[in-house]
Amino acid sequence: MRALILMLMLTVLTAPVRADLDSLKSEANIAAAAGEVDIAIGKLGQVLELAPEDGATHFRIAVLMMDNDGDMFDALQHFERARDLKFQLSRVAYRLSRLYARSGRGDDALQQLEVMAESGFGRLNLVEDESDYDSIRNQPRFAVALESIRDARFPCAADERHHAFDFWVGEWVVKQNGNVAGTSSVQPILGHCTVFEQWESANGNFGKSFNYYDPGHDHWRQIWIGDSGSFIEFTGVARDGGIFFTAETVNPADGSLTQHKFEFTVIGEDGVRQFWETSTDGGETWQSVWDGRYERKP
Repeated sequence: MRALILMLMLTVLTAPVRADLDSLKSEANIAAAAGEVDIAIGKLGQVLELAPEDGATHFRIAVLMMDNDGDMFDALQHFERARDLKFQLSRVAYRLSRLYARSGRGDDALQQLEVMAESGFGRLNLVEDESDYDSIRNQPRFAVALESIRDARFPCAADERHHAFDFWVGEWVVKQNGNVAGTSSVQPILGHCTVFEQWESANGNFGKSFNYYDPGHDHWRQIWIGDSGSFIEFTGVARDGGIFFTAETVNPADGSLTQHKFEFTVIGEDGVRQFWETSTDGGETWQSVWDGRYERKP
């Protein structure tokens, strides 16, 4: 009971303080939005008088100083205090790394970049395009940290499992039975998370497929859509240097099932075989419906 009473008393005592904090922060936001930076910093300073352990406010003051040609020494102190209070460590490390680099503290800047890399910081453009890093950009540690940040930004490109279908990437002439059946352009897109095919047949039909590795299920998927109304979703595995898909489709006219086996295998340095079989009797017998040879364009 005594603990409950004490808790209620603390709540009553701190409620006005919370109201003051919220009011001061609101006034600071309004002032900052109006370009009245000194007023905003002053309001936030009053917040710290009431709540000196508020890491978010230390960070906000430092950002306002840093972005508006304020006192860089004071900005550093506030960023370091925000770091000590464990406020959004990767964001604080980004700002600290820039200020350290700007002030000639290269080793400290690199150490903060390494903190960013270890935390999974993925805002690659904020590092690649930032002139503050020009003084340390040629350092080996910078290159290593940048590569880790790039991997966090583009995790598919960094994961070799997403590269198992790279043998199909390129510009191709496609033949069947020695005759040109069409052309295909196959390119990685979306940070190498998808291998995207654009197909044009010799008869003027078009189709596109989206091929991607699904790490949650540890298999590949292909979604094919053609302009003649064909839609197929395959599931496959990467093995023996190729990709081997299966699928099942339903005929909307009569509900009959068709099973599919669809294989991609490498032929030499500049060729890919695409072999497709179907079964309408539950896999008892199989018929070849496509045996295409991809020949890389010069």
